[in-house]
Amino acid sequence: MQQIILVISAIVLGLGFGRLTGGLAFSSAVCLVAGVFLITPSLFKFQLADFAMIPKQLPAIWRNLWINYLLLAAVALIIGWLSRDIGIAGALLLLALLPGGGMVMMWIKSSGANARLGFIIFMLNLALLLPITLLFGGFFSLAEGWFPAPELLPAGVSDAARQIKPFAPFMILIVIPFLLSRLARGYLPRLIEITERHQPLISKATMFGIVFYLFSLSTSQLLFAVSLQSVLVALLATAVFYAVVFAAARLLTPETPEGRAVYWHVATRYITLALILAVFSIDLYGPTFILPVMMAYFIQIGAAATLSRRMLARA
Repeated sequence: MQQIILVISAIVLGLGFGRLTGGLAFSSAVCLVAGVFLITPSLFKFQLADFAMIPKQLPAIWRNLWINYLLLAAVALIIGWLSRDIGIAGALLLLALLPGGGMVMMWIKSSGANARLGFIIFMLNLALLLPITLLFGGFFSLAEGWFPAPELLPAGVSDAARQIKPFAPFMILIVIPFLLSRLARGYLPRLIEITERHQPLISKATMFGIVFYLFSLSTSQLLFAVSLQSVLVALLATAVFYAVVFAAARLLTPETPEGRAVYWHVATRYITLALILAVFSIDLYGPTFILPVMMAYFIQIGAAATLSRRMLARA
């Protein structure tokens, strides 16, 4: 409940600030903030030697890959096509291609899952960010003829956005956090201790700041121009997508510590990262592009605690 209140407050305050000021211009520095404060702390305990467990865990790792990048990606494309809105379709595909998230390790640890395996899967999914952004970067040109043209943006708004350049997110969100974590492990053990002690507060503060900033951008003010029909279509499409996500997590992962590690990487999406990447492409997809990502916050955060309790009850 606290997380839902936090996100709602950040969205409302961000939209209100943007409405009053005309909106902020986008800066890629927000990616650096996400990398340093959300991803770097999760890498402190990572050791390269942990990759030695991969051969023994190949069934679980393969399950994570085919459910997320084949099954859920296909589901997102089908639901997106049925919506007849290329913005909604693109957003659902982006969510499908970004499993896990900044909070996934917390849910893994709190549900009796194999935390080491969960972290290996987390790292592998992050490492796939480069091919994912390359794949997503070509989606619009392939899908353009299958959908009506997206709504036009007001003059000047598209100047704040741009297409995703895949190497920049990969460097900022993967390479730099990894190097920082190695520096901290070698020379700043006290910093690691302080960070781990206050990690929940750091994660919540960072998430609030990022969500507030992204919704205060000039591009986010497009939400006020979206028709009620588009909002309802986006809500239905996102709800159906998450219903399939939760069903796949429940039915396709075994009731074992290893299965639970995969479960959380299926049941959750990296929605903060999706929102950051969405800003890069909103000029292509139109104002409806941001709707499913925004709605994902409420659905996923609201469901995570219930899913965790049910998993512990079954265990």
